[in-house]
Amino acid sequence: MTNNSVKSAVRTLKILEYFESAVASVSLGELSSNLSIPKSSAHTLVYTLIEEGYLEKLSHNSFVLNSNLKRSVGWVGGLDGAIRRAAKKEMDRLLVLFEESVVLGVPTDSYDVKITDFRQSSQLMSYSVTNLPTIPGWCTSLGHAILSRVPEDESFKYIDAVSKVALTPKTLTSTSEIMERLRICRHRGYSLSVNERFEGASGVAVPIIDGSGLSRAALNMVMLTPRFFKRKDIIIQEVKRSAKTIEDLLFKRQENNNISQFSVR
Repeated sequence: MTNNSVKSAVRTLKILEYFESAVASVSLGELSSNLSIPKSSAHTLVYTLIEEGYLEKLSHNSFVLNSNLKRSVGWVGGLDGAIRRAAKKEMDRLLVLFEESVVLGVPTDSYDVKITDFRQSSQLMSYSVTNLPTIPGWCTSLGHAILSRVPEDESFKYIDAVSKVALTPKTLTSTSEIMERLRICRHRGYSLSVNERFEGASGVAVPIIDGSGLSRAALNMVMLTPRFFKRKDIIIQEVKRSAKTIEDLLFKRQENNNISQFSVR
């Protein structure tokens, strides 16, 4: 395979992931600018994807992902894949900065949390993930971060219905107490878990929010409780910074393009 073929394959995957995460139709200029692809190459690849049934043309310079593919089973990464790619550098940065485990999670349809990526701390005693599991949303910092940006009636329905058994003496099991925790999380922009799921382990999670204000994922750092409180403030600050960077990569460019579309005749 030639270098040009490899470049075209990478560009095609980036275009598909961009369309998957788009909240509105996409123009060739947007693709060229945001993915650093020459406009002529973007034109060729987009029209090839239309011919192959992956994209649909709405107007002469307005394109969307084929509605039959969006969110379909087996889709090549979907929005989860786009989030994972956008989060990669920030997860690496946090691991180098603090030498503690970093976790990326996305909500399932039932509001539990699917862990989609993970960075393992090299310290002797540290949090680890096996086989990227699904974890409960009602009693974890990742879950609370995500639920804090879900409409309150939906989060209440989930929390009130789920079976809540204390995992440690610190685990909240009262629906009203958990709902109050979510309100606090929403106000301050992050969730804390202190010895609540595992005794001796604590951490912070920050939601990754789309243009409509809903959480599409959350970024979490978790470690031994004494190590967390030793650097709590700076850890919270840097995880929030990373989450904002990921949000901007995924969603802010689309908001800017939506605004510009209204200003162009």
